[in-house]
Amino acid sequence: KKQWYQRRVRGGNNDGKANNDMRTRRKGMTTDPFVFGESWKIGRRCEVGVPAESVGDVCGERYSSVRQECEDIFSSGKLAQCGVDKEPFVAGCVYDECKGQFVPDLPPKCVVAKAYATVCEKGSWERGNDLPVFWDVEGWEGEVGCPTEGERFQPTLDTGCPQPTLEEESRGDFKWRI
Repeated sequence: KKQWYQRRVRGGNNDGKANNDMRTRRKGMTTDPFVFGESWKIGRRCEVGVPAESVGDVCGERYSSVRQECEDIFSSGKLAQCGVDKEPFVAGCVYDECKGQFVPDLPPKCVVAKAYATVCEKGSWERGNDLPVFWDVEGWEGEVGCPTEGERFQPTLDTGCPQPTLEEESRGDFKWRI
């Protein structure tokens, strides 16, 4: 049964198939986000967009080393066992690392790795299987040097004094030093 929002979304039809989500306003298909965005502009009030820079342009001579770093993340530990195609995530990792896209307290490579881990945990259909395959990737952060959610959301107080960790505070065994 189709949901109410399916086929009511500009561009794709929200049917869960990413390969048809870049439909232009005139019903053509594209893989270029710039062409897609330009096709949906209405009127002349919008400025002409600027095409996205290629990964090579963004990274310059850092490309090879950043790509290797990103490949290492997705081929390490628990993320390596996930059967979801890694290449789009590696490419996103390289672009975001070189461009400097970030979420506070979380390096770009970790944002992309978190997205990949989420896809792995939700499961994926494999050819020949009647049921989706789920991968246990819990704890992947420590294996690739990314902070866990608990570490990221640890409150930081700049008092000049040592602060307890959440675990120490919840156990009540932190000794305040004066």
